[in-house]
Amino acid sequence: MKFWIFVWKFIVVTLVAAIFVGCSKYDLPNREQEGENSAEEERLLKANQFVYDYTRLAYLWEEYIPANVSYRSADNPQELFELMRYSRLDSWSYVTDNSQETLDEFKGVSTTFGYSLSFGRFSNDPEHYFAVVRFVYPNSPAQAAGLKRGDFIVTVGGEKITTDNYRKLYYGSSIVAGLGRQNPGGVISLSGVEVSMTAVKMYEDPVVEYSVIDAGGVKVGYLFYAGFYAESHEKLVEVFEWFKENGVSELILDLRYNLGGNAKTPPYLSSMIAPQSVIEEKSVFYTEKWNRLFMEFYKDRGDDMNVYFHPDIPVNLNLNRVYILVTESTASASEATITGLMPYMDVVKIGSSSYGKCCGAALFSPKDDDGNVDKEIGNWLLSLVIYKFVNADGYTDFNDGIPADYEVADTGLLTGIPLGDVSDPMIAKALEIITGSVQTKSAGMQVPQGVEILPHLGENPLKGGMMKFTAVPAIE
Repeated sequence: MKFWIFVWKFIVVTLVAAIFVGCSKYDLPNREQEGENSAEEERLLKANQFVYDYTRLAYLWEEYIPANVSYRSADNPQELFELMRYSRLDSWSYVTDNSQETLDEFKGVSTTFGYSLSFGRFSNDPEHYFAVVRFVYPNSPAQAAGLKRGDFIVTVGGEKITTDNYRKLYYGSSIVAGLGRQNPGGVISLSGVEVSMTAVKMYEDPVVEYSVIDAGGVKVGYLFYAGFYAESHEKLVEVFEWFKENGVSELILDLRYNLGGNAKTPPYLSSMIAPQSVIEEKSVFYTEKWNRLFMEFYKDRGDDMNVYFHPDIPVNLNLNRVYILVTESTASASEATITGLMPYMDVVKIGSSSYGKCCGAALFSPKDDDGNVDKEIGNWLLSLVIYKFVNADGYTDFNDGIPADYEVADTGLLTGIPLGDVSDPMIAKALEIITGSVQTKSAGMQVPQGVEILPHLGENPLKGGMMKFTAVPAIE
């Protein structure tokens, strides 16, 4: 495969040559010369070379790839990439043989039940897991089934939820979910209620909830945003125009479950929030830092590695302060939004430390000699971390997450308080800071006892994270 035909036209011959290394003691037997490779083995070998070449070239942690790994070092691309991945810092890059599904997911489209879940386990039965519904998407099977935030799912297909079957709640084509009931004292038991759902392919609109809260005469905008998709830009503009029409002077941006998405959206969304002067001056939102080889090349060319606020944004609230709700499920593009705004305004972070992912990825597809997706191995796709983002103050490498300014537990989840409700503890803390007075606490149900929340069970956190682009152009 003529790899250098398909890389960026600015890659010089010496750089391309540097990515190729000889076979090692870990290589598969070279049966190609003996004519012993089957057609499937040849196809996998070709896919291996695609993954190997692009990873050697563009991977942020390229310098940590073992020198004795070649494209013949594994039976298939997934195994090969695990030999190359820098596992100490990278848990997000991956290889898949279902490229279309992944491309759809980064546009907010998937075959889904249309809910977001947190998982947990019971302290008195640690092998028995449960799921709690964080939110449901509009017009989804979950909404049609009557599921809502705070609902407990304790069985799937009539069986206890375990590490062997919990994935059915995400990837099953249809399921019967048994719901739990919260009893006095916060104990969870089977309710006897079951709901049936069939997954559908749908766009999960990330603008799930928004409102204007009147807090002692102060108009406070509230937006729950579930994922960073370029397809949501038009809806975001509509919401912020509505905020402006309603005199919003404070904003609560709820990113508590937002794992990231498209790299174009953080500066776009932030340009609607930041002070007008920041937008007019086209200030730096963040700077991209690629691997050593690319940074040297960009420097020699004098390329600008900065990403800027949008001076032509359709609407801007001209705020000096924003309240962002954060948990350890707040990641990647969400963290880029937080850190990108921090040099220019007061970013009040409420909740807990964020996930800790200061890097972005690209999706690479194999191309043929004409620059088209290779028909033979076009089902393969590489999601590869290629850069980290650094804000205008030089802040990056927050591997342990961005700390919260105010520690507030997300107990509204376990008590079923709807998103945007002023009795939600995280929202109540923001309103308390805004108004200077403690908000009325909810008299709802108690927080369940004897449960342990495991926020990332069942998720592939970030699945590549903040995407910069989805294809590598062919050379002219």
